[in-house]
Amino acid sequence: MPSSFAKTSAVTLATSQPQPTTCDALRTAKSKVYGFRPTQLNESQIDAKGKEIDAFWKQVHSAGSDGVSCVRSMLRAETTDHFFQFDAASFLYQADRSPDTSLLVRDSIAQADFQESDPANYLSLAVALAQQGVDIGPLAAPLHRYPNAVIRVPEQGLELDSDTAALFLYGSMRPSVATSALIPELPAPESFVRAGAAHLLAEQLTEESFRTLSRWDGLRKIEEEFRRNDITAVMKYQQPNEADFAHPRFSREQVLQTIASLPRSSAELADVMGKKGAEFDKRMRDSKATQEQISTAIAEGEPIYGIANHAAFMNSAVATLQPGDFELLRTARRKALFNVSDHSLEEYLAFTQVMIGLINRLDLYKEFRSH
Repeated sequence: MPSSFAKTSAVTLATSQPQPTTCDALRTAKSKVYGFRPTQLNESQIDAKGKEIDAFWKQVHSAGSDGVSCVRSMLRAETTDHFFQFDAASFLYQADRSPDTSLLVRDSIAQADFQESDPANYLSLAVALAQQGVDIGPLAAPLHRYPNAVIRVPEQGLELDSDTAALFLYGSMRPSVATSALIPELPAPESFVRAGAAHLLAEQLTEESFRTLSRWDGLRKIEEEFRRNDITAVMKYQQPNEADFAHPRFSREQVLQTIASLPRSSAELADVMGKKGAEFDKRMRDSKATQEQISTAIAEGEPIYGIANHAAFMNSAVATLQPGDFELLRTARRKALFNVSDHSLEEYLAFTQVMIGLINRLDLYKEFRSH
């Protein structure tokens, strides 16, 4: 009846409005949803649990800033549920980039169990934290010590072993910090940890890394030839081919300016590829360039969004840069690892190649390298 509806409508509207989600309600929901072991669930149970988890985080989102604060308090109190720790840390990283919360995120995912949590997500989050300036030392060693790892990053089409995955983490750290973190790993009981640590230590290219490896007697015990070769390439002086550096295409000023202008985030990379990259592609199409001509244009031209495969630029860097520029190269190499991708890895290795070339040309650290 209309009159009855009119009398009761205010009450009906008041009681039908969704009630604010309290932290107590979120704690209760969390206790019902989490506390499980993914490895102990079958496929149908995993699907059902995934829906429960999605519903829980929708509830958190609906609580707004109060939900963020509640998750932060629950995460600080959690010590045993590593799956919740990782999910909550991932949520907080997106919601709050403050220094205190970033440290909480780091310390929480440091307890991750790679049998329960996806190491690819761990790796991506750790690299993101490093780019914020967070000390990710506590996150690097667990991944480095993860045996027989195959870490899949499907969005990038990558499959990484623990050695390469650890490179993203130690490579994202300041070389002096990474050096100090890796040296204690050299006497590890596991041979794969020792070999990986030596390999990663060689790539730091710091005075302390050269000093330590020059005294280390474990090189001949490393089973993998590629690791021995990479370490030897760092520790043994290679006579430069003067012809490669006689007529650099780019001046020192151009090299420094180009390095300073390179993209240092996924957003910057997308912007450069959409503008300068698109312009280059159009020039190649308009000139009906062959694949060989495109490769030559890349090798000889100015880098657009990275120095990898730009042979003329890399040779110019080795030919023109001075000892005082070495720290700039360290920083550029570290900043190149802004995400877990082939692009970042190729850039890191390209900068490493330039740095080794410069060390050889200037004969730096000669007291620690064999001649």
